[in-house]
Formats: sequence, C-alpha cells, structure tokens
Amino acid sequence: MIPLTVTATMTTGIAHSLPWGIALDGILASALWYASKPAATHIPALDADNPPDLDLPLARCLPPAGPWHWAATCSWPDPAPIQPDVHYWTSRVDHRSFEHLTAALPKVISDRQGRWKAHRMPLITYPCRTLTWSAVGDPDQIRALLATIPAIGKKRSQGEGQVLAWDVSPAPHLDAFTAAHLTPTGELGRPVPPACLIDRHIATSGLGLAAIRPPSMHPSRLHELHLPAPVMS
Repeated sequence: MIPLTVTATMTTGIAHSLPWGIALDGILASALWYASKPAATHIPALDADNPPDLDLPLARCLPPAGPWHWAATCSWPDPAPIQPDVHYWTSRVDHRSFEHLTAALPKVISDRQGRWKAHRMPLITYPCRTLTWSAVGDPDQIRALLATIPAIGKKRSQGEGQVLAWDVSPAPHLDAFTAAHLTPTGELGRPVPPACLIDRHIATSGLGLAAIRPPSMHPSRLHELHLPAPVMS
C-alpha cells in the first residue's frame, strides 16, 4: 500500500448531484461488486441490515473515534469549473409497448399528469479534461479494477461521464494523510469524521450527514461528518 495519484481522462466531463466529486472507493467497490455477481450467494447490499465491506485494494484510515473509512479521496476536476453545465434528459411513454404488455388500455393515457406523464429533467454536469484522486493502496489491483470501468457518474448509458483512459501512478511526494484526505489544493477531499482533523487546520464545508464508505446509499453508512470542499471554484 503506497500513496497514489489516480487520473481519469474524460471525453467531456461528468454528471453528479453532490457539490463534491465522485468517491474513488465507490468506483472500486462497484467494479468489485459487479465482478462478484455471477458467484454471489449473499443478499443485495441495500437489503442487508449490516452490509459487508468489500475487500478493496485500499488502506484504511482508523481514527481514534468515529467510523473508519478507505484511504482515498473524491474526484477533483481539471480545470475546476466556474459553473456547472446543465443538460436535460426526457422520458415519454411508449404507447406501442403498452399495447404488448396489457390486454386492455384506457381510452387516454395522459402525458401531462399522473403516473405516465412525460418528463424533462435537468442534469448537472461538470465539464473537465481530467479527474484526479489521491489514495493509499495497491496500484496493480487498482489498475485492474479501473480497467473494467468505461464511464462514471450519472446517466452513463446516455453518454455522460465516459472515460478515455485511466492512469494510476505512485505519488512519493504525498504523505499517507494527504493522499487519503486532501484535494490537490490542500482542502478536505472526502467526508471524514471529526477525529481525522484533530489539531489540523484544513478548509472544509462544515459538518453534515454523509456516507463514510460504500455502499453509500445504505442507512448504516450515514454519519455526521466534515464535508469536503465543493468542486466549483
């Protein structure tokens, strides 16, 4: 386990809803989970009362108090966007498909209201050339997992967040704390428990409820944490 810099070269940028970037531990966990699906006998992580932690090729940060987390940051864009770019996605009922799915249809299926109304929704995207993470981990295993990830973020099937290339390089200039916690600008780069920042003067976005590690959608992963710096300058 050594300090690393992970870089994704992007086609246009990435779509996500949080004010900070995509967590590297979440990307690695998704790749590992997908690879284990064919032989999986356990219940889905979100259905478990206490989901297991996958064996990621990352070191663990074990603070004296509070939950532990993987030694990896969230993504940092280059260039840092001044403001996000808003795309839109739409959905509309396919009436012909409905005819094949039911023996009888109502006289009118409204596109304006009710369950089957049409949608036109905004999608927040962040244009950038590259995304950068720092971490403490095994470079070979991380490269192998990232090689299976062609896109990250939201609306990947619609072309958002496509990755042209991954690069995982040793970062001997980073100490273990910096690689596990900070952005390239020296601000907090991931949600952390307060115990991680004792006696350290590091810019954060304050305390708030956030996921400490994957699976980030599970209630057991939510804690009161120091939140990272926003991606927009």
